[in-house]
Amino acid sequence: MTVTSSNLDARELDENTPPKWWTRRIRTRAQVTEIAVMFGALSIVSFWAAGLGIAAGIIAVATALWADRSPDLAGERAERTDTALAVGTGVLGIIVGVGFLAMVL
Repeated sequence: MTVTSSNLDARELDENTPPKWWTRRIRTRAQVTEIAVMFGALSIVSFWAAGLGIAAGIIAVATALWADRSPDLAGERAERTDTALAVGTGVLGIIVGVGFLAMVL
């Protein structure tokens, strides 16, 4: 049943409803590692943008190390291949970005 009221207490809240996108929080190490892989891929793809590829690579490496070593995150550690992929793509993005920047300068 839908209640049209501005009062939050008048609405029926379903316990099984996933949280809205603005209230979601990262909860597991695997999710943080996936974000690190995405930043690593972004760093490789955007190596030609002045500094963006380097910054994304640094974020990817830092995020992967945080996901692997942080006691604040829940869940099991991500697989070593996923962590290595995140760190590897981040480092590769940094190297290619610095190389391209040096070539341009």
